[in-house]
Amino acid sequence: MLALAAAAVLGGCGKKQENTNLSEGMAHLEQYEYQAALECFEAATLYNEDKQLILRGEGLAYMGIGDYAQAEASLLASISCSSGQVTALEYDTNFYLAAAYMKQGKYADAQQIYSAVIALRKNDVDAYYLRACTLLHQNEYQAALTDFEKAFSLEPKNIALVTDAYVEMQTAGFEEEGRAFLESFMQAREESLTDRERGTICYYLEDYENARIYLDGLLNGNDAEISLLLGQTYEKLGDMNYATVVYQTYLGANQPDAAIYNSLGICLMGQGKYTEALEAFEAGIAMGDTYYLQNLRFNRIVAQEHLGNFAQAKTLIQEYMQIYPEDAGARREYDFLMTR
Repeated sequence: MLALAAAAVLGGCGKKQENTNLSEGMAHLEQYEYQAALECFEAATLYNEDKQLILRGEGLAYMGIGDYAQAEASLLASISCSSGQVTALEYDTNFYLAAAYMKQGKYADAQQIYSAVIALRKNDVDAYYLRACTLLHQNEYQAALTDFEKAFSLEPKNIALVTDAYVEMQTAGFEEEGRAFLESFMQAREESLTDRERGTICYYLEDYENARIYLDGLLNGNDAEISLLLGQTYEKLGDMNYATVVYQTYLGANQPDAAIYNSLGICLMGQGKYTEALEAFEAGIAMGDTYYLQNLRFNRIVAQEHLGNFAQAKTLIQEYMQIYPEDAGARREYDFLMTR
């Protein structure tokens, strides 16, 4: 399914040096302005700009608005414009296409793409990991486990691959097997694991007391990952005050961090400190970190609601739903706020 398979379809779809509308559309994508992006891509088509990139951009925009079937069609069309060379662009587009398949529950189709990537790039960690996810959703646990283990063998120091695999197993309904997998991993490497790794695994196993013991000794106020995980551990243990101190200590001594601002805001809301929580969410949003932006934006709405600022919360939830229309939880919040 990779671009290599589509190379015989067309020898290219026509390209133009100036891609003004295309560039503007991509800029809109970065700001989550999906409809505006689609309008720019339509203009780019009229002006005969790079068709392969236009179709890819359309696919990403449709992904953004939750129209995964149309995203699939656009991304497939983009791949058909390949000149026959499997470049980084073709790999990237195929990964997005596989994501569109996953969103539609087309797990076998997504699996086929990842297998094609692996056939060409034997050591592609992402492809092994993501293929494992497709296999889990097809109830092929052992095959998925083999791919997860292969991914980790390629990056043996990346403990996040193991904990992320556990989360995927839980999501796919293999919680008991996932827990056994994580416990087995920890036991097999007991002597080689660092306190950081032990603390991380204990956190995911919900052994928060041991997670605290391992992570406490690593806290130096300058490590964002440790500060975040330790703060969340104290939250799980019910010590919101100390969790707040951990987050604030890091933020007071280091560059801003969107994840820590988000956790700080959640922690403050748990203490009923909604004004301070709102300030934390606003500070995180101002960073523009795309990974945490959705969570920060939603949590900002919740904080506004708790403060009784319903008019502002309504405006924000309307903006949010335009950007993230597939968020079912936010839809319920939207319906509630529209009655206020």
